[in-house]
Formats: sequence, C-alpha cells, structure tokens
Amino acid sequence: MSDEVTYATLTLQDSTGARNNRLANNLREQRGKTPSSTWRQAALGLLLVCLMLLAGLVTLGIMFLQMSNEMNSDSEELNRLQKITHQQQDNLSQQLSHPGNLTMEEKSLKSQISKLLKRQGQLAIKLCQELILHTSDHRCNPCPETWQWHQDSCYYFMANEEKTWTDSRKDCMDKNSSLAKIDSWEEKNFLKSRPLPTSSFFWLGLSWDHSSRNWLWEDGSIPSPSLFNTKELAQINGSKGCAYLQKGNIYISRCSAEISWICEKTAAPVKVDNLD
Repeated sequence: MSDEVTYATLTLQDSTGARNNRLANNLREQRGKTPSSTWRQAALGLLLVCLMLLAGLVTLGIMFLQMSNEMNSDSEELNRLQKITHQQQDNLSQQLSHPGNLTMEEKSLKSQISKLLKRQGQLAIKLCQELILHTSDHRCNPCPETWQWHQDSCYYFMANEEKTWTDSRKDCMDKNSSLAKIDSWEEKNFLKSRPLPTSSFFWLGLSWDHSSRNWLWEDGSIPSPSLFNTKELAQINGSKGCAYLQKGNIYISRCSAEISWICEKTAAPVKVDNLD
C-alpha cells in the first residue's frame, strides 16, 4: 500500500514539473517572439518613411528642373528680344536719316519696337519674380529691402508698432510712400494673402473728408463701390472716420485709435541688365 502511494506521489510531482517546464518554455518563446515582431514593425515603418521622403525628393527635383527650364527659356527669349529690339532701333535710325523713306515704314518699325519692348518688359518682370522667389535678395528686386513687391507697387507692413491714422500716414510719408490704396480685387486679395497675425489691424489710406463729405483715398480719388462687399459698403455709408484692413476685409474706426499700418509706393522698373 505504501509503495502505491509513493508511486502516485512521484507521478503527480513529475506531471506538475513537466507542466511547469512547458509553461516556462512557452513564456521564453513568447518573449523571444515579441521583440522580433516589434523590430519588424519598426523596420517596416522606417522603410515607409524613407520611401515617402524619396518620393518627395523626386517630386521636388522634377519641380526644380521644370522651374529651371522655364527660367532658362524666359532668359533666352528675353535675350533674343533684346537683339531684335536693338536691330529694329538701328533700322529705324537709318530710316530717319534718309528723308526720302516712306512714313509708313517708320510707323511700322515704331510699332514693332513698341511691341517688342512691351514683351521684353513682361518677360523681365516674370523672370525677376522667379529670381526673387528662389534667390535671396536678388539685385533685380524693384522694391527696397523688407518691402513686398506686387505688380507695380511695393508694400511695407508695419506689424510691430501701433499709431493713430495721422501718425501712420506721416510714417509712410517719411518712407517716401503713402498709406495703402486698394485699386482692385486682385490687390485686395494680395493684401489678404500675406502671412500676418489674424488679429492684426492695418490702417489704409482711406478716410472721411469733411469738406467734400465723402470717403477719399490719400490721392483725392473716390473709392470704387465695386471693391467692397455688402457689409463693408454698409459700414462706409453709415460711418465717418478712417478705414483699416483685417483678414482682407475693410472696417471703419475712429482715426485716433492706435493700430498697425501698411505703406505703399510705386515699384521701380525692372532693369534687364540686373537679371544676370
């Protein structure tokens, strides 16, 4: 009887030990698998990031090549137009030196030169804009440093200082400019698109003139109603004071309020010689 008990006890102990060994082996296998799985996922994630970066670099490379080709093409076209213009001007000089030549020929040459100069100017502006976008402080820039160029004007955004409308106007005059005047929706959208704080307010060169009892820009011109939306027109028609810009919209305030301002002046002509 005692032998049977001993055998049963040993059998139970062996069975328990085997089970513990299997559990330990399973735990070791799981521990061995978990890091491997984690590293595999991390490697796949890094590979995906690398592929995305590679795709981005390829896209940027293609865009750069396209831009470079366009700029080279514009530059070559500009040089070609310069040569033709000089030739036409020489021809015109020769025609004028011989009084017997026909007036029609002179008019034709003048017309051709005028068209060539206009096309040359357009290409020069386009090329200069590209150079400024992709080259820091290029000498073809028709605006002073820290001023922003758009079409025929240069703009200065005084965002870190606040003054009354009168003092803001004086500051612009000291910079050989005036408070900004909006002549078109395109110009209005340009001012709206500038990366400025959304809470900023900027004086414009528009104010109520008591003598004429009308809203006038600094140059004495009357603002076009087509440049204002319904809410803006309602404010202007029902208020007196000075106009300011916020988030691309025009509002009215008392002129003694102190806010930021925008100066504007005519851009210098783009010189073809400065495009080299």
